[in-house]
Amino acid sequence: MNRRDLLSASIGVGLAAASQIACADPKPSPKQPAPAPSGDPRTALLAALQTCLMKAEACAAHCQDQLAGGHTEFAHCQTAVADTLAVGWALYSLVSRRSVSAKKLADACAAICKECSAACAEHKDHFAHGMHLECKECMESCDACTVACAAFVAA
Repeated sequence: MNRRDLLSASIGVGLAAASQIACADPKPSPKQPAPAPSGDPRTALLAALQTCLMKAEACAAHCQDQLAGGHTEFAHCQTAVADTLAVGWALYSLVSRRSVSAKKLADACAAICKECSAACAEHKDHFAHGMHLECKECMESCDACTVACAAFVAA
């Protein structure tokens, strides 16, 4: 898949997801932190997923830019974040609709978020220098999403 195809596919997925989110719970603006998780694991998971998906989209764009510049060390991160986006949007849809299958997918999402966090952590040495902060934010939101998924499954 070339860059143009990837960009076209990402835009299509993003537009579809935006329309789903517009019909769901309101989300925080990008400059505001996500609300603190409530006592309801479903609501907490939706909030964690919204943040995670937003940060993953930014990380994916950053990785794509780095890859386009010849920095092949971002290939693993790009692949992991693409998996996170795919499963995250699917889980968001299931949880929003209160699907009985949501807990099954939440287990998979937690595992994929752990993999994404580890891939983003490969760039950790650069975070202190203000570089690759998209990866840092993605890593942190994946970690939070993993915790929220576990709480949702346990409830």
